[in-house]
Amino acid sequence: MRSTTLGHRGLIPVGRALAIDLLVLAALFTGAVLLGVLIHGRHAVAHEAVGVLALAAGLAAAILLAAVAGLTGSARTGRIAGAVALYAGVALLVRAAGLADPMNIWVLAGSVAMLGALGMLVLAVRGPVTGRAGRWAAGAVGGLTVAIVAVIGAVAVALPGRMPPAWLVATLDVVAWSGAGAAGIIALGAGARSRRALIRRTGIAFATLSAAHAVRIIAGLPPGSDPGAIDAALEVTAVAMLLVAAVAFFVAVLRGLRTHAAVPAPAPVDPVERSHDRRDADAPSPLGSVTVGPVTDGIRILTPALVAGEPAEGHDRAGGPPRRLTRTNPHRRGRPDRGRPPGRTRD
Repeated sequence: MRSTTLGHRGLIPVGRALAIDLLVLAALFTGAVLLGVLIHGRHAVAHEAVGVLALAAGLAAAILLAAVAGLTGSARTGRIAGAVALYAGVALLVRAAGLADPMNIWVLAGSVAMLGALGMLVLAVRGPVTGRAGRWAAGAVGGLTVAIVAVIGAVAVALPGRMPPAWLVATLDVVAWSGAGAAGIIALGAGARSRRALIRRTGIAFATLSAAHAVRIIAGLPPGSDPGAIDAALEVTAVAMLLVAAVAFFVAVLRGLRTHAAVPAPAPVDPVERSHDRRDADAPSPLGSVTVGPVTDGIRILTPALVAGEPAEGHDRAGGPPRRLTRTNPHRRGRPDRGRPPGRTRD
C-alpha cells in the first residue's frame, strides 16, 4: 500500500511536466499555422525565408546544447547536440538552400543524415553513455554518417543532375522518418520516467518530425517535394520545440552553476588553535560530504547519534579512551589485581 501511494505521488509531477510540454507544443503549432496563413499566396521568397528560419533555429539549438555539453562534460547532452546538428546541418540546410527536388540525390543525403541523427539519439537515451564503449559508438555513428554524406555531396557536385535509384531514395526516406517516430517515443518515455526534461522534449520534437513526414507520405508526395501546409507547420513546430528544449536546458545549467559558485567554501581550520576538548566537534564529518539522498537518509536513520555529532557508545565526548560500562550483574566480582602493574601487591 505504501509503495503504491509513493508511486502515485511520483507520477503527478511527471504528468504535469508532460502536460506543460504538450501545451507548449500546441502553442508552437498554432504559431506555425498562423505563419503559414500569413505567407499563403505570397512570393516564393517568403517560403524560403521560413526554411532559413527553421535552419537558424535548428543550428542555434545544436550550438546551445554543444555549449552545455562543453560546460558540464555530459556525454548524453553532447550526443543529443550531435543528433540535432546532423538533422539541421544536412536535412534543413538542403531544404533551405533549395537543393531538394523530388527523388534527387540531395534528398538521399538528408535521409542518411537523419538516420545518423537517430543513431546518436538512441545512444544518448539507451546506449552506453560513459566509458570507452560509449565514445567509440558515438564516434563511429557520427563519423560514418558524415563520411557517407560527404561522399553523396561529392557525387552530386561532380555529376550534377545525377538521379539515384528511386527505390533507394524512397526506402531510406520511409525508414528514416519512421525511425524518427520510434526514437522520439523511446526518448519521450525515457525522459518522462527519469524526469529529464531535455530528453523528454527532444523526444516530443522528433515524434513531431515523424508526424510531419508521415502526412507527406500518406498524401503520396515523393521525397523532396514541396511540403504542404500541415506538414510544413509540423516541421517548423518540431524545430521550435528543439530550440525551446535547448534554451530551457541552457538556462537551467547556467542557474545551477551560478548557485554552486555562490555557495561559500568552508573556512580552513587551524589545528594549532583547535582545543583538545573540542577535537571531534570541529573535525569535519565524512557524512557531511556525501550528497543527501536515499543512502544518506538510511545512514541518518541507522546512526542518529553519529550524524547529530554525539559520541558513539563507549567513547568519551572529548576523544579520550573508551569509558568502562557499568556492571549490571551484582553477583559478579572484579579481579582485585586488575589494572595494577606486575609485581605490585595489594596494600
